[in-house]
Amino acid sequence: MAVKAVIFDLFGTLIHDKFSSLNHPDFLSGMAARLKLKDEEFAPLWHGSYFDRTKGKFSTLQENVIWVGERLGRVFDSTAIDEAVSLVMEATQQSFIPRRQALAVLSLIGRMGYKTGLISDCGPAVPLIWNETPFAPLFDATAFSCKEGMKKPNPKFFQLILDRLGVQGPDCLYVGDGNGNELEGAKALGMNTALIWSLIDPDEPERLVLKDWDGMTLVSLTEVVELLRDL
Repeated sequence: MAVKAVIFDLFGTLIHDKFSSLNHPDFLSGMAARLKLKDEEFAPLWHGSYFDRTKGKFSTLQENVIWVGERLGRVFDSTAIDEAVSLVMEATQQSFIPRRQALAVLSLIGRMGYKTGLISDCGPAVPLIWNETPFAPLFDATAFSCKEGMKKPNPKFFQLILDRLGVQGPDCLYVGDGNGNELEGAKALGMNTALIWSLIDPDEPERLVLKDWDGMTLVSLTEVVELLRDL
């Protein structure tokens, strides 16, 4: 069966996680400080709004920050809100460190004649900076959860990227680190699926179950090219 397109996950697959265990506490403390909140006030609410943030409940990051204030009975100064949001944008920009060989592999896949798609569970910052990243010109189509109002593994979310690429599920190879049961969502539409070893934390609970994965498994992005030659 000839594959016509390759669809990639973003965090943990093409780049590192924007909220790594090393920088996340400092990032949250910085936001809390701008809003004149204690870390223990701010962090649980920001964490707690992750699902809504990635599903598009907040059309802007400013709305998300205002929501935190409402939960605490606080009204934030507009300058403080913008400063907190700027930290999110800065952290997101800094997170776009390509996995080794990511850009070269994506470029090669395109030259080989395959269409390329990206599907990501993410907050509003990612689509805002996307066109400034080195990844943007290497993709034919993208789908961001915060803009579409749905997340993986919802098959409808995967169908969006298929429609934008103009291909059917069996015509695609999906490459992801397995977070959020994404591989099951891709398989539901008949995609060929490959698990790539995560750049985030292989011992996170959601990834532990993947140790029993019996499908295709990759340890580097260069293996995607090799796999395409065999499909």
